[in-house]
Amino acid sequence: MIRIKAIMLLVVFITLPLFGEEFFIEEYNYTVYIPEGWNTFDRTSLSELSFVSDDQTVIFQTTVYDGAKFGSSLEMYEALTVDFRGESDGERFRYNGDDAYLADITFSQGDGELRGWFLFINRDDRDYYLLSFSGLDFYEEKLPFILSTLDSFRIESENSLYKPGAISQFYYPFPGKGDVMAQMVLNGSIVSFQTDLNEFDASQAVIEREAQLMKYYQDLGDKPLFEEAWKRYYNIIYRDNYSRFDSLGQTLQSVLSGNSDREKAVILLNWIQNFKYTSSDTFSDLLSPISTVSNEEGDCDARGLSYSIMLGHLGIDSILLVSWQYKHSISAVNVPGDGARYPLGDVSYLVGETTEVVDLGMIPQSMADGEKWIPVVFTGD
Repeated sequence: MIRIKAIMLLVVFITLPLFGEEFFIEEYNYTVYIPEGWNTFDRTSLSELSFVSDDQTVIFQTTVYDGAKFGSSLEMYEALTVDFRGESDGERFRYNGDDAYLADITFSQGDGELRGWFLFINRDDRDYYLLSFSGLDFYEEKLPFILSTLDSFRIESENSLYKPGAISQFYYPFPGKGDVMAQMVLNGSIVSFQTDLNEFDASQAVIEREAQLMKYYQDLGDKPLFEEAWKRYYNIIYRDNYSRFDSLGQTLQSVLSGNSDREKAVILLNWIQNFKYTSSDTFSDLLSPISTVSNEEGDCDARGLSYSIMLGHLGIDSILLVSWQYKHSISAVNVPGDGARYPLGDVSYLVGETTEVVDLGMIPQSMADGEKWIPVVFTGD
């Protein structure tokens, strides 16, 4: 078996290990959300960056070129992999409207056999080349990490903010067809929004992949690292689902336009508290948020994520609170009113229990110890 040292010629200087962190490369206008414990490698230019996994089995690299260098994503693929490309399977697709190509490539370097996924995004302003790979012996085990790193990439613009990642959009084009009309009773009125059953599957695929990362960190037995992994897990799901809520978000903005932020938070909480309690019956045990609101069912995590996404569409600040001691999650909202609050920085969030029909601000005394709750702040809010 080979580890990353077989391909160290691709990188230069190692820096300190990191908790999961979003890196915004302002000069080239993109962000990547790196898994916990990974190391960065310092490059001579921000146009080329590399990251290596905590166990040194996976490398993730980003390279940026001037937009005039290549005429298409297929041209990028052919030019940038010609010197080492071995067995390869790839396909062209659209990523947020841009021309993109995704390839699964097995290749040799030195005495080692490597395999990974290569992403090429061709734009007028810049071309982005991303690859994430491991030794062939580690490939199946590390595939969730390989895909997760690629899917964490986003170009910073209003057009790409909180849209599904490239891997998710390759799995199923975004936006979906919106050919299913879902209905809900909200504050005594029947309201409708468009959705797509295939988006349920695409979002669930992201959740199942990210749950594999969570299992890895759980097995490590490193509590701080696991807690950071937990935060990244929910953030990845939040980002993948946010724009899938666009139709519902527009409906909520219209229906609740005359209500205060607190009233909006209460109305949505009352609705979501009456969902059927269920889980996905998959490895993750978590239903996707878009499925949760469309079918009015889900557990505490699915409801909390759905609640925060809806509040986000209404411009209301919220966080998710999770606890492994309580084996539960609740929401917390930045609105006025009496009740239990969770302080975080300069904000004191009013807690919201999503699985019991209780008022905003109420929490059982048995779960009132704030130190046993982990705050999940949705990055980019």
